[in-house]
Amino acid sequence: MKLGIDSYSTRNSGLDPPGILNLASDLGLQGVLFELSPFDSFRGDDLDRIRKTAEDKGLYIEFGMGSILGWHPMAAKGRELLADAGYDVSVSDAEILIDHLQIADSLGSPLLRCVAGDLFTRDEGRDMADLAEDVVSILKEACPVARDMGMKIAIENHADFTVRELLAILARVDSPALGLTVDCANLAFDLDEPMRLAKLMAPYALTTHYKNYRIIRTRNGLALENGPVGEGDIDVVSIARTLAEHDPRININIEIHSQFSPFTLNIFDEEFFEKHPSPPGDGLAWYLERSWSKDILETLPPNLPDGERSWDVERADLKRSASWAKEELTPLLSE
Repeated sequence: MKLGIDSYSTRNSGLDPPGILNLASDLGLQGVLFELSPFDSFRGDDLDRIRKTAEDKGLYIEFGMGSILGWHPMAAKGRELLADAGYDVSVSDAEILIDHLQIADSLGSPLLRCVAGDLFTRDEGRDMADLAEDVVSILKEACPVARDMGMKIAIENHADFTVRELLAILARVDSPALGLTVDCANLAFDLDEPMRLAKLMAPYALTTHYKNYRIIRTRNGLALENGPVGEGDIDVVSIARTLAEHDPRININIEIHSQFSPFTLNIFDEEFFEKHPSPPGDGLAWYLERSWSKDILETLPPNLPDGERSWDVERADLKRSASWAKEELTPLLSE
């Protein structure tokens, strides 16, 4: 296993992709999983410069697009960057995904991380069965191209589909070019015991978002509080061990977003379980055990504003997380 960062951790820093690679090197890390926030160009010369920076520093690059669903807000930036680089963006969602595979290949990434929706998708009332049909259709078209390129597509548990729903999508697509991005903390949105879910995902894992949440109590139920990787309630060390047992080459990419207010799981609201699958009883008990003795947080703190103030907080949490991970994951990490 190699230890790196997800570039979302640096979205408030103002760093461009080479700058993020330099930061990773300065922190003694081994690579970067890039999402789209630091990119202002997909043009060939700019991609070559990023790849060369990584090669000169001996760092890996993994690359991720936003949503594979064209209507989703997280799809917009990728399409804009593709259009600026001369791609035809009037094509299908599957062809846009394939175009992102080309960008990943140009950067030297062996995979393309992607998402479908986000933590708001269910609460917006989307029909998740219809959404799954769309996702399966897109992936069935794109996966043969990824296979022929010698690449893989890694769809993330992004607080939209549950882990079990994602596994059903993988089974329906049935392609060796499709796997998962395991977000250790997003497992908590399923309201099931995270380690059990990690074990379900591990055989299909291709890369990670390595973060953690503290489970807290609110008047409406529960919430997931952000912070450094080593200071949450999820046993992320055991998750890393489980992933390594299946594939010791998988990369651990630290993701920090301490800027944000805790993410709510308002299980006391009457509508919650109309939109979210009911968890198994022993799964929900995991959350209650970790939050039962805590005080109820009457008011959630606001998000920090974008920019320097958030970067100060997140840079400190990133450094603490990197130091913690290098110590706690030492037996798993490779040179």
